[in-house]
Amino acid sequence: MKIFDASFWIVTGVLIALGGVAFGRGGMPLLSEALTNGIRLFARFGAVIFISFLAVGLAETLMPRDWVSGALGEESGWKGLVVATLAGLITPAGPYISMPLAAGMLRSGAAPATIVAFLSAWSLLAIHRLVAWEIPILGVSFALTRWTLCLALPVLAGALARIIFRSG
Repeated sequence: MKIFDASFWIVTGVLIALGGVAFGRGGMPLLSEALTNGIRLFARFGAVIFISFLAVGLAETLMPRDWVSGALGEESGWKGLVVATLAGLITPAGPYISMPLAAGMLRSGAAPATIVAFLSAWSLLAIHRLVAWEIPILGVSFALTRWTLCLALPVLAGALARIIFRSG
């Protein structure tokens, strides 16, 4: 596993560019304030990210590879897309869990198309967000209408992804 991959260098470049803009606008005081705010955010969320990655590492290690490749692999068909959609629907976490979990499923034999369905369902249909955020903020009628209209989208996205990945 490379730590200093393209993503690292892109984010580092963005950091340097933003630092230059901050310094240009307000000199060292603004740059210092900006970096201090970043350190505060890291102090607040760094432990959560660290613990989340450890939990995902454990989940990936404990994930039965035979089951993953059978239920979510290339030969899983529509059933795999539905299983992945249901998994995304009930994954009660933010991207700190869902993205590494998706990567772990890929490493365990899941097909890219089923991971598209998983992440689409997690993004569109996660029950915890529906109950904790959408219904209280947007109201039951609107939230349930939006959620119901999105039900088929993860499976359709996975099916389209299957076509794209096979043709590429």
